[in-house]
Amino acid sequence: MPDLRFFSQGAPLAYSEAASAVGAAPVHEGGGQITHVAALDEDDLQSAAVHCADEALLDCLTGRQFGVCITTKTLAVQCKGEGVLFAVRSPKLAFAILSGMLHQSLEDDALPVAGEAAVHSGSHIHPSVSLGVGAEIGAGARIGPHCHIGCGVVIGEGVSIAAGSTITHAIIGKNVRILAGARIGQAGFGFVDDEGCLVRIPQLGRVVIKDDVEIGANTTIDRGALADTMIGRGTKIDNLVQIGHNTHIGEYCILAAQTGISGSCVIGDGVLMGGQVGLADHLHIGDNVQLAAKAGLMRDVPAGERWGGAPARPMKEWLREIVKLSRLGKEKSGKTK
Repeated sequence: MPDLRFFSQGAPLAYSEAASAVGAAPVHEGGGQITHVAALDEDDLQSAAVHCADEALLDCLTGRQFGVCITTKTLAVQCKGEGVLFAVRSPKLAFAILSGMLHQSLEDDALPVAGEAAVHSGSHIHPSVSLGVGAEIGAGARIGPHCHIGCGVVIGEGVSIAAGSTITHAIIGKNVRILAGARIGQAGFGFVDDEGCLVRIPQLGRVVIKDDVEIGANTTIDRGALADTMIGRGTKIDNLVQIGHNTHIGEYCILAAQTGISGSCVIGDGVLMGGQVGLADHLHIGDNVQLAAKAGLMRDVPAGERWGGAPARPMKEWLREIVKLSRLGKEKSGKTK
């Protein structure tokens, strides 16, 4: 369920109203209401809308009660949970529509909000800083000029935030250092096709940053779509790094400048990434992996390995290929002469 510190919860939708909005005919009739959207693995789904277009993920609902599951006609007959089923052409599109009807970010100026920020007396905040309602600023925190701290954001003790940074939809731990111009918690890059038009998928998750992390200048960390984007304790992130929504980065990792991580990647502890490393989405990178500069990953990397190249492969394999290509080039050059 979206965190109410950052997102509104609209009026409940009757099942019939929700079905009409997404053009679905309920496979099993029901007379209840949907109060919120949720991920399949959440504990309480009784009044929630979830979506599933994958047979393997459908097992998450086996023996469970849920409000509405938006799925396809083929998968609807296989569902072994208890709830109302909407069969649609595109479950992701229908879920995006209902998400937008039920929730909005409190950063939206059109939404009325009440309350003030809770600022510890031992913090130091420049007069030009804007603080959203419900924000919490811990003892010893220092926030530089022209920063924006959004509604409900939690800034831990001893955090340092340099000039021009924007932080929304985020929980920041202790002793975190954020350099100038960082952008944390903005909407992730998520769209779904609607007969040739691209519809934005509401991003209803958060960014959670653990203690002792450093985030470089002009780095961007997107909030999750439903779950959280996570940065582990002690990790150091260089300037101009992009971290996509739902990504989990472990403890004590080092990410060099211009690294780009696509959404929903899982990165273990102690991972080292050189400059301009790029990761495709939904990859798993094991503990203590080392990735050479400009490595382009398109598959998972087991723990402890060193990879390089584009597309990336194990370091020894990559270096052997470079040597062979160099020799081949010299041989051809010699023959030409």
